[in-house]
Amino acid sequence: MNIQDLVKVLSDQNEEFQRFSKRNLCTRMEESQLSLDSRLAQVVIGVRRSGKSTLCLKYFADRKISPAYVNFDDDRLASFKTADLDTLLEALYRLYGDFHYLFMDEIQNVKQWHLFVNRLLRQEIHIFLTGSNSKLLSGELATHLTGRHNKVELYPFSFSEYCAFRNVDSTSLSY
Repeated sequence: MNIQDLVKVLSDQNEEFQRFSKRNLCTRMEESQLSLDSRLAQVVIGVRRSGKSTLCLKYFADRKISPAYVNFDDDRLASFKTADLDTLLEALYRLYGDFHYLFMDEIQNVKQWHLFVNRLLRQEIHIFLTGSNSKLLSGELATHLTGRHNKVELYPFSFSEYCAFRNVDSTSLSY
């Protein structure tokens, strides 16, 4: 993918990210497990539609931080390959300038992603990752980022979380 096309995709994704951050988002206790200051990659894993991206987005929004952002769950990036990661990095710098936080959504869609993440960690960029397939849910995450990640497991809303989000008083419900 050429750099101009990639900058356009990333720009579109950033606009979507910014619009989404203005929504009313609920607080999840797993947010407390994330760290902006850690030198470890912050990796949020869980089943599809459990709120991984939303958790990270709210975490950044609450702290008034706009990270560099790329979502690999985008049809325009479906043919993205390991060899394209340097071009991605250049496009991110063109769009965001000198960034310190990078949020990569659905990273498992890129082969050999862990090598890229390790390089960025060595450059002291704070990395936030989400992923939902068996590669990130299995022990492969521990193998690829041994000692270099903080894993946060996220599950779909519990009944009490759903009630709280919908402003339903669950204390008065009968059993």
